[in-house]
Order: sequence, then structure tokens, then C-alpha cells
Amino acid sequence: MTALLQTSKKIIPLAKISSLDSIWFWISTIELLIIGFLLYKLLTKINKSKLSDLEIQGIKNSKKNEINMDDLMDNIHNSKTLYKELSRKCHPERFINDNRQEVAQEIFKEITKYEKNSEQLKRLKNRAITELNLTF
Repeated sequence: MTALLQTSKKIIPLAKISSLDSIWFWISTIELLIIGFLLYKLLTKINKSKLSDLEIQGIKNSKKNEINMDDLMDNIHNSKTLYKELSRKCHPERFINDNRQEVAQEIFKEITKYEKNSEQLKRLKNRAITELNLTF
């Protein structure tokens, strides 16, 4: 005779419980295999995404470079004032109906392109002085 387990609603034979247990065992085993496979794929993806030797060397070299913060800050502040001055003086609308308007347009495009670079802005200032006959 089989042993019986009494629940609140039904009486379930123990033989059925053991078959249910084996189903849950296989479901959990399959889930464990899927999790293991996904972890394996994740780890291989991480290993593949590691930096190459050339990239690592570039990073090490960039860490060794020293940045002169005084020059950098001077460049930022000087470029801001120089940009404002050049954009005012070299704006193409100042040269309407003049043969210098095309040159002013070219210079103005470069001024907006090199807004934060004081060295390029100084070069453009010299160009504006010579080509547009401006005084600063």
C-alpha cells in the first residue's frame, strides 16, 4: 500500500510527489546549464574586448606626458577674447558690396572653426591684417 500525503484540498499519493520532484530537478538542472553557458559567453566576451598591446602602450605614453596648465589656461582665456575681437572685425557683413567680402567669409569660417585655439586665431589675425587691411 502506498503512503498518502494529505493537503488541505486533495490527497496526493507520494509516488506522484516523487515524479513532480524529478521534473523540478530537471528544470533546475537545465536552468543551471543555461546560466553556466551565459556566464561562459560573458567571460569570453570580456577577454576578447581587452585592449591590444598598441592601445595599452598609447595609454601608458599619454599618462607620462606632462601638461603645462599655465599655458593651457592662457590659451583658453586668450582665445576667448581674441575670438570675440576677430569675429567682430572680420564678420562678412562688414564687407558688403566690397571685393574683400569673399576673403572675409573664408577668414570668418576659419575663425569659427578655431574658436578655442589661440595659436590659429593669432595666425588668422595676421591674415586679416594683411588681406583685409584691418587695424586692431
